[in-house]
Amino acid sequence: MEYKDEAIFWKKKEFISFLLSILVFFIHSYFAPYAANDSFIATLNHKVSYFFSRSVTQFAVPMFFILSGITFFKGYSNKKYPTKIKSRIFTLVIPYLLWNTIWMFWKIFIRGESGILTLQGILKGIFFYGCNPPFWFIFDLIIFSFAAPLVFLIIKNKYVGMTTIILLPIVSLSGIHLPEKLFYYPMAIVFYLLGAVIGYHYFGFASAKASKKMQIASAVFLSAYILAKNIAPREIHIDNYLTQTIVYALSDFSLWNVTDIFIEKIKPLPIYSRSFAVYAMHLNVAVVVLKVFSIVFPQSEWFEIPKFIISIVLTLAIINVACIILERFLPKIYAILMGNRINRAK
Repeated sequence: MEYKDEAIFWKKKEFISFLLSILVFFIHSYFAPYAANDSFIATLNHKVSYFFSRSVTQFAVPMFFILSGITFFKGYSNKKYPTKIKSRIFTLVIPYLLWNTIWMFWKIFIRGESGILTLQGILKGIFFYGCNPPFWFIFDLIIFSFAAPLVFLIIKNKYVGMTTIILLPIVSLSGIHLPEKLFYYPMAIVFYLLGAVIGYHYFGFASAKASKKMQIASAVFLSAYILAKNIAPREIHIDNYLTQTIVYALSDFSLWNVTDIFIEKIKPLPIYSRSFAVYAMHLNVAVVVLKVFSIVFPQSEWFEIPKFIISIVLTLAIINVACIILERFLPKIYAILMGNRINRAK
């Protein structure tokens, strides 16, 4: 089924996915978790670090799950399951195994972590993201994708699907949720189910442009959430799976709606299609960048914020250049590593 605003949906998804990959990078760049003293610069470092790494970022991965659920279950039927899984083998499974293997060898031969060279270490590194922690997200997506018939059984009836989405965070308060030993974030399934319901039942609504009133309300909520996250005393924060699910879902919908304010004016750029590359490469590239910084620049609290900004920009630039080189000279390898996510910019 064709939708009037479907082209805008895919443009928004690509741009937001790139933005989310940057936010995930911020999560892994928490450079000043605690103020070492009460000095101005120590406090400022902590505030800036918390702002970028813990307030504007926490709903990023949940939104990735929502978008993945939407795209998988748009027009889904169990007859399409083999085709869907074949697609996910190329877009998820193969890149997951390749990048895990690449970073495992990186740690063994470049960083000298020879302790990984055991049967358990190798299996954990390749199949369970042991050397590439951000890929817990891809691991979960692979499991959810292969479990699509079960997911479809839950969401085929929209009322059953929504009831399940509401009940899962509630029952989590009693400790009932996906096993944490296997799933890094047990509530990931809730956001994936939410995306599945939207993709199957409400894709037309998701692809339609939000009204001006909704855009403004979404901007207000998102601003209020970020402000409250930063100024509210830590002791009054109510942090459990139920409150997280509610706040993150509202934040994700707000970000989606706010994007409508400017998305039609944004020109497509090649870098927007490289969100997977940023997700796959940022952690280890950033480690090298920060290692160089530690050698070149003296340790100083005054340099923490500039170092954070420069490291983000430089890491993204290195990843972008690496993508350009691979796409230009090794296009087939690049396509495999990126799960056939290629530059769609005109």
